Amino acid sequence: MLKYIHRPVLSILLLLIAIHSSGAVADSAKLRKDSTKVSYFFNDFEKFGTLNLHSLDTAITGYQNYDPLLKQSPFHATQGNIGQASRNLILYPFLTNVGFDYGIHSFDPYLFQNDSVKYYKVLKTFTELRYEQGPQKEIFFDAVFSRNIYRSLNLGFDFRVMNAPGAYLRQRSNLINFAGTLQYFTKNKRYGVIANFLFNRLVISENGGIQYDSIFEQNLETNRQIFTTKLDQAENRVRENGFFMKHYLDLSRHPKNSKDSAFQSQKHFELGKLVYTFQYDRQVLNYIDNDPKSTGFYQNFFRDSIMTYDSTTITRIVNELSWSNPSYRPDKKFRLLQIEAHIKQQYVEVTNISRQEYAEIKDSTVRKFFIQYIPSAAISFHPYSSLFLTAHGDYVFGDYNGGDMSLRVNLSQTLGNPEGKNGGTISLKGDYALQKPGWFYEQYSGNNFRWDTTLQKQSLISACFEYALRNIFTAGVNISRINHFVYLDSTIHPSQYNKEFGYIYSYLNGNLDIGRIRFAGQFAYQTIQGASILRLPAFLGNLTVYYTQPLFHRGAILQPGLNFNYNTSYYGDNYMPALRSYYLQHNKEVGYYIYMNVFINIKIQRARFFVEYSHFNAAFMGRTYYTVPSYPMQDAAFRFGISWRFHD
Repeated sequence: MLKYIHRPVLSILLLLIAIHSSGAVADSAKLRKDSTKVSYFFNDFEKFGTLNLHSLDTAITGYQNYDPLLKQSPFHATQGNIGQASRNLILYPFLTNVGFDYGIHSFDPYLFQNDSVKYYKVLKTFTELRYEQGPQKEIFFDAVFSRNIYRSLNLGFDFRVMNAPGAYLRQRSNLINFAGTLQYFTKNKRYGVIANFLFNRLVISENGGIQYDSIFEQNLETNRQIFTTKLDQAENRVRENGFFMKHYLDLSRHPKNSKDSAFQSQKHFELGKLVYTFQYDRQVLNYIDNDPKSTGFYQNFFRDSIMTYDSTTITRIVNELSWSNPSYRPDKKFRLLQIEAHIKQQYVEVTNISRQEYAEIKDSTVRKFFIQYIPSAAISFHPYSSLFLTAHGDYVFGDYNGGDMSLRVNLSQTLGNPEGKNGGTISLKGDYALQKPGWFYEQYSGNNFRWDTTLQKQSLISACFEYALRNIFTAGVNISRINHFVYLDSTIHPSQYNKEFGYIYSYLNGNLDIGRIRFAGQFAYQTIQGASILRLPAFLGNLTVYYTQPLFHRGAILQPGLNFNYNTSYYGDNYMPALRSYYLQHNKEVGYYIYMNVFINIKIQRARFFVEYSHFNAAFMGRTYYTVPSYPMQDAAFRFGISWRFHD
């Protein structure tokens, strides 16, 4: 186990010690006040005319949910081990990013991506170390670091490593994520730049599921390591690296300082802000099976029955130029009207080869090139403090996605004072989209699967009503009409449903406090009307009940709790490792099972701890706990973790 994590973790720890040792004296000399406040922003930092800062979460609520998948949503179908492929059990929102999309996102929750990278604002050097351990020697380590090098120049990184062998044969997940960040702003904030370098590496052993479900369900064998699996030597590998940089320049002149009376006495016309973004990304997807024929798992062998080596590389270069007027006035209030205009140019190269085709890499049937131009515009109307109207539209010119378009409108009204007591906020949302399906669904050439087809654009019209009462609860209902929906059918090939069908999604998320006890829940109901090609559970619920008790004059906090997760039964999609994708099946229902966890979270000053006994009901509620057919979820297990923050 140590060979998967020992060297990268040790290197990071030594680097942090060296940086802290060299900078502690300098930091103490520079700082006049001992402030440990830490906040962060994302890559849309220029959007509002001022940094949209989020406070660092130092609470212990939810700390036991260290799996990146659970941080996004409690409702997913997975293969029973952290790091494996996953599928969201709630379809909404249906829209994807405008422009070219390859179409496979099953490992996205475990990848660092530009939209999720955090840029930290700190007064002192900040470090946070996290270590979690789970069943079967599962290890999860995360190190976050941020330091001001010179004035407004900040460097930082987020390094994450995980190794999870899993309970069954060929179920190991191993991942390494790294995000290095840079940010710089001039003193008057007229110019700013952020940049990041991303690296992701996932190595996922694939077993195809257990061979005989009945042995598990009847508990005929308790040693999971001797279960027969459908694949013996298969593996998925994901490797990605990229660079991102965004500059902005405020075209309007700024006062030298708050006492610049000459500037403030004159009238000024706001010229807006120019933003230039550059992005380079290269993702390599490899599927390897050293013994594909003997297992009987695959029906076809188009190239080689001795070994499968399918490799897909997606290279993307994006340039974007935009102009906007700042959202905020000098008095920090929203402007009446904000306008944005963008033009994006992206070059995409997709290479699909196998072990036997290296010599043919220049063949046009193997490598595809796409050039696209995407103009877009957005408008925000804010006539008074409680009413907000926003609209955004885009259109694609160029290869493959030419003619794609989308339009989003959002109208929100706060019932009362938005910054004080009010009766909540009502929102009306509307979406229209016309988009080509992912390239994967039209063109794919592998050792076991191959297709070359032409599909129509998928279309969506949806409307949503939402009501939010401060931090107490949020409830809403969304009604969508979807046409030309694309999916993988039961033969594991792309298919298009050329009829319109409806999708209704309603949700309720909220908190109920009774003394020191809090009930925090997320509940959803969804239904598909007029089609059977999209399979989703009708009801989903996640409820956490916990008690928070301060100790030692609030020097520590104790928080024991219970968590329950449930969804109704449905014919859940099967998983095909060779495609990293899910497909329809008609033989086995999954769901109709409650997962129960008990945990204790503890906070002592800057340190957080947790101990959890997950799925403690596994032994007495029947062995039907699948979210994907033939892939049992984990049995009852202990987990623990610790997080420690440093500010020096």
